[in-house]
Amino acid sequence: MIINGREIAVHLSENLKQRIDTLKQKNIFPRLAVMLVGHDRPSEKYVRQKVKLGEKLGVEVTVAMLDDSANPEELISQINGWNANSSVHGIIIQRPVHLAIESNKLDKLVAPGKDVDGFHPQSLFDPPVVLAVIEILKSVFNNSKKNKNSNFFEWLNYKKILVIGRGETAGKPIAKYLTKNKIQFTVAHSSTENLKSATLSADIIISAVGKPNIVRHEMIPNKTILIGVGLHPENDRLETDYIQEEIADKALFYTPVPGGVGPVNVAMLMTNVVIAAELQTASDLVHENNPE
Repeated sequence: MIINGREIAVHLSENLKQRIDTLKQKNIFPRLAVMLVGHDRPSEKYVRQKVKLGEKLGVEVTVAMLDDSANPEELISQINGWNANSSVHGIIIQRPVHLAIESNKLDKLVAPGKDVDGFHPQSLFDPPVVLAVIEILKSVFNNSKKNKNSNFFEWLNYKKILVIGRGETAGKPIAKYLTKNKIQFTVAHSSTENLKSATLSADIIISAVGKPNIVRHEMIPNKTILIGVGLHPENDRLETDYIQEEIADKALFYTPVPGGVGPVNVAMLMTNVVIAAELQTASDLVHENNPE
């Protein structure tokens, strides 16, 4: 059965719109600033989705672009400017970034209170892709009649979870979140000797590789919930880590492309932006009530 990510995103957006309207009544106008480096096609698509949803919700999305040949100081200067700008509530540096800058330095450029992508070690936010996976699993949980008397995280702990991939933008943060919430899981990667054995024993597979045919029809049992986070360009479009037509009649639930994880990911990013704006409102109230 297809998991309708667009439907989940619409529900999340409806709740967000009310919160945004409340903020605007207080003269707080949520704003997201996006740094896009180079011409990576998936990145450009993600940014367009963010701009589009921002327009629908009433979140201003500012996009700055640099070439791959740019000096890293240009990136640093732009981010520092946004960090200091109180009208900017959330900042993201769209990955990948092909500049001569160390990843740990890149992760720390955005101020923790504005790091709505969750890369800074002290970020106030979980990465949107992680939150999207959790929201998708919650939708499966809520749609199952068997789960009426159980708790979502209890249900999740009873499942055998396999995360395929350990990349910086998906696999690693998903594993970090599961560990933080004491949810048992297994990680598979390029050095895993028998991936098929691991997938056949899994109840939930989160594939975050970004290469074709990572998960194949014969690798999943009928009970599997398959979530495709990884994407790669193929035949002038983006595809996930599995051939959808092959696994459609095999997986119990699966996310499609388009319309799977992507829309939920963007909705969760906007959720983080709204939270950042709400936190600023709360901070302003504290300063008003406790002037120096």
